[in-house]
Parts: sequence; structure tokens; C-alpha cells
Amino acid sequence: MGAIQSFFVRSKHWQVFAIVFGLFCCANAVLLLPAFNGPKKSGLSMLDVIGVLTFYACFTMWYWSMGSFICSIVEPTLRPKLRFFCFAIVYPLAYLLVFNLFFDHLTPIVFLAIFPFHLLAMFCLLYTPAFIARNLAVAETGRALRFRDYAGTVFLVWFFPIGIWFVQPRINRLYANPVPVLSC
Repeated sequence: MGAIQSFFVRSKHWQVFAIVFGLFCCANAVLLLPAFNGPKKSGLSMLDVIGVLTFYACFTMWYWSMGSFICSIVEPTLRPKLRFFCFAIVYPLAYLLVFNLFFDHLTPIVFLAIFPFHLLAMFCLLYTPAFIARNLAVAETGRALRFRDYAGTVFLVWFFPIGIWFVQPRINRLYANPVPVLSC
């Protein structure tokens, strides 16, 4: 387990909240700085992109730490592949950067060309919390589950300001005492 992953998995809920929400507030402050210098041109500046990327990178590290740790303690027969999870973590960040660097003004043709990539980014943003929630529930119960069994956890992971207070203690318990996985 890497240092970043270990930090996020061992941290208490209030520490993760302080880091992620603190970076969210800093990113928003950075986004507001140009407003004090008068009207700004249309589109995002590089400072805007850096602020958003910094927040999203920290938030993504928390997601990646949870997902990869939980997946590592799930029974191998129930464990999904990490490959698409890793892609789903990185793709929206890469898409945001590329989109903001190269597509300042959208024409209808360009919009149609990038629309599938945008849908893929949205799917990845929905897949990541579902992957984490499913693996968390499977790690805690030791058996395969249906979506309705972990749907509440998906929303807790997705709406992190609230969910972090409920999900992170469960991660901490699994880190402190990995549940022995029972075979069915």
C-alpha cells in the first residue's frame, strides 16, 4: 500500500473532510480571484482549471485509496477487475484538462464530436462511487450483493460532504480489522 493510499485509508472522517473540503474551498477562492480584478473573458482561465484540478485530484486520491484498498480485501472470486476502476478515476480528470485546453469555443460539429467523450466522463463519475460502495458492502458481508443492498452507500460516497462521515469510519474499521471473508 502506497503512502497516499495508506494516509487516506487510515485517516479519520474529519481529517479527510478537512482536506477535501478545504481544497474545495481553496479551489473556489481561486476561481473567485479574477472577479475582483474586473470582468473576465468568457471561458475558463488556466488558474480556474488549476483550482478545479487540484480539488478533483485530492478527491480522486480519496476515491482511489478507498476503491483499491477495499478491492484488495474482497474475496478473489467476488473481486472485480481494477483496470476499469483506474480508468474511471483518471479519465474525467484527463477529459476536463483536455477539454479546457483545446475546446474554448464549441461549434455544433465539435460538440457532436466530443459528446461521446463527455458521456463517457459522466459514466465514469457515476461508476466510481458504485464500484467503491459495492466493494465496501461485499468486503463487510463477504457475499455477492444486488444493487439495492448497497444503493444507499453509493449515494453516500457520491455526495461526499455528508457521506464521508459515514463511509470513512467503515473504511477505518476494515483497515483496522479486515473482516474474514466467508465463502458461500
